[in-house]
Amino acid sequence: METVDENEGPVSAGLGGACVELDAAALAGLKKMPVDVFDDVYLGEVKPDALVLCVDVRNFSDFLCSHDESTVFGLIKDFTSNLLSCVNQFGFGCSYYKLMGDGALVIWDQADEASIPEALAVFDTYTEFVDEELFKPFPALGLAGALVVDKVYKYEISAEASQLKYRDYVGYGINLACRLQALARRNELVLNERLYARGLVPARGDASPSLVDELRGLKGLKDEDRERVLYYTRARGGL
Repeated sequence: METVDENEGPVSAGLGGACVELDAAALAGLKKMPVDVFDDVYLGEVKPDALVLCVDVRNFSDFLCSHDESTVFGLIKDFTSNLLSCVNQFGFGCSYYKLMGDGALVIWDQADEASIPEALAVFDTYTEFVDEELFKPFPALGLAGALVVDKVYKYEISAEASQLKYRDYVGYGINLACRLQALARRNELVLNERLYARGLVPARGDASPSLVDELRGLKGLKDEDRERVLYYTRARGGL
């Protein structure tokens, strides 16, 4: 296979005897996905202040049980393809994204004044799109999520029987985002204390006893993340 710098024009990539020419935008998008067919170095990096967005469709299990296969396939294909387009357009500075069925994980290696607005734009834009277009025939469905700042580890392994390299992230930041998103209702985005402390995201805190009990029932959270739930206040849904 042959690759060139993404700023120098089209790239030729071959796999299994095939050859595909990619433009710079397509190459940049591929480099953010979990599977890599290129020869980049992606080993053993620690990101102490990564920004992690986890989104999930609310009431999707009920939707699966009450609709036929063609409807389910049509919705999930439209949901994922449009979500990837949204991430590529509004979250172009992200380092990684991964689809997870009716949800997704998007990671920026550094939380700063550029990446945080990108993450909010992805959530706000896609929430508006699904409410007004994709989920309009299915009003019980809605997008919810969590956005956090914390440590992650990025690593790479090589597949024995192919030229592919598998990329992934682990770390408390991912665990936290995936846990906290369970507390968000449709159109809500939950934040963590470290992100809120940066003063870049407007939020309201909720320390009502029933909600704090639910929060403290989540596994694997640090004490500082168990005191209250923080909701992004510019999200749709009257927050």
